[in-house]
Parts: sequence; C-alpha cells; structure tokens
Amino acid sequence: MHQRNPQTFRNWSLSPSHRVWSARASTLPGTLALCLAAVPIHGQQNTFTQIAGNADQGIVLPQSVPFAPRQDAGALTEIQAFRSAISLSTWEDMQGTGQLTPTSVNSADGSNSYNATIWIRGRHDYRLDVEEPNGTRSQRIDGEYGATQHAGGKMKPMDARDAVAGLVAFPALMQATLPGSKVMLIDHGLAAAGSATFHRITVETPWPGNPADAAGNPLTTVTDLYFNPRTHLLIKSAIAVFGSRPSPEQMLEVVTYGGYRSVNGMLLPHSYRQSLNGQILWTLQLNQVQLNSGLPEADFQF
Repeated sequence: MHQRNPQTFRNWSLSPSHRVWSARASTLPGTLALCLAAVPIHGQQNTFTQIAGNADQGIVLPQSVPFAPRQDAGALTEIQAFRSAISLSTWEDMQGTGQLTPTSVNSADGSNSYNATIWIRGRHDYRLDVEEPNGTRSQRIDGEYGATQHAGGKMKPMDARDAVAGLVAFPALMQATLPGSKVMLIDHGLAAAGSATFHRITVETPWPGNPADAAGNPLTTVTDLYFNPRTHLLIKSAIAVFGSRPSPEQMLEVVTYGGYRSVNGMLLPHSYRQSLNGQILWTLQLNQVQLNSGLPEADFQF
C-alpha cells in the first residue's frame, strides 16, 4: 500500500543522456528504452521541450494560465457535444484487452506486439500491463501516485505531476461533475495540426484533494484536447510530462485516439497511440472492452 504524498514520487532522476526518456514510457520493453535514449534532437518546441521526431506536428505544449474562474462557452459546448456524440451513459470503470506494439526508432521493420490489458477506474486510476517475453511489466497510477514494476520485480516510481495526469484524457470528460467551479476551460478555436483541423480546448483541473504548493497556489494539471469539429469525437490529447527532477525540461506527450466502437451503447476509442517529443512510442489496439465491472482501487496499487 502507499501513502498519498505528492512529494513522495518526485525524487528520482535520469542522466542527461536519457533526457528524451520518461517514466511515462516505462511500460515498454527495456530494449526500446535504450533506443529512445539514443534519439537525436532534431528541433525545438520551446525553451523547455526538445523535439525528437516528426509525429504530431502542430500539437503544442499546453500552457497554464493564471488561475482564476474562467470557463469559455465554446469549450463547454464542445465537451457537451463530445458527450452527446459518444452517447455518454454510466461511466465507472473500463477494462480493455488487446495488443501493444512498441515503435523501434532503429528499425523500419517495426517491433513485436505484446498482449496488453488496460484498466481505468473513474478519472484518476489507471493500469497498463504488458506481457513481455521475460514477464509482465505493470504501470499503475492511483491519483498522484504512480510506478512501474518491471518483469524482474524492480520498481520505478513516476513523477507525481506525470502520474496525476493519467494515461489517457477521455475519462475526465465522462465525469458528471465536470466542469465544476475549480476547473478552467479555455477555447482556442480551430487549430491545424498536420493535414487536419481540430477544435482545441484547454482543461486545467486541480489535483485530487486540492493540494497547494509552498506558495499556496493550487496544484493543477493542464491538458489540451483536440476534437474533430464535425463529429466532436476526441482525436488527440496533449500534456507536458517531466520524467526527471530537478530538471525544468518538459516533454510533450500526445495520445491519439481512434477506432471508436460501441460498448454497451457508448462509443469508446479502441486504438491509442502515444508519442513523446514527436517520437511515436507505442500503439495499443484493443479487441475487447468491458465497462463498469466494479474494479477495486487496490488493483491500481502495488
């Protein structure tokens, strides 16, 4: 069991040669971690974010704004349109099984696929198990706590800021309490990314329990959401991840959602692709999804 202390899981660091590698990607086979560590830096997103690949061009690093009550009508309308588009009904938890395919940057032939299972409970609990040749690697997130257990039993904790952001963004949109008085909603209008145009909104939410930093400012997570302006389905989400401390460098993580299919009458994405600093890390294709099976919180803890 663990204690919910936001500072507990922030004190691990990576060497400078591994600065494009993050605990966020540690659900992947160890050989891929070494490949990503060697990715050359090709460009620069801003002062803090180095771009290592060409995926998700046009997606920008989310930015926090001075915390004050702000809920743009256009952003709220888009969220409501998304809920309507997927026929949102009861959302408690989700379990999906399928294949996770890591992307090797050193091979044009692709990589092996591994059996994988993802669990989501509410909006703050996540678990992703990947069955590697030498055993199961498990990443578990429960609020601001997060860690990965390697097949050999070695544990690697996550930065609390990364853990609280979760693995995917859409569960936050399922909550009946959204937006709530403490959630910021910012409408950026239409935004081009690659060859597509999206409706981009920013959602800034307080951490569970509403903790504050040393200056008394609320700790928040900032997520940019990119919706198809015609279907109103969520296509991409973007967050800043930290991976190591005390380095101020932030990395851009983008999750792309696709393959929406009906589960108990509700449309849910069945394909997921995660990129870090423009480098595709993995794709996850689900072939079976179950909803509201009553997953216990203990399943998301070590």
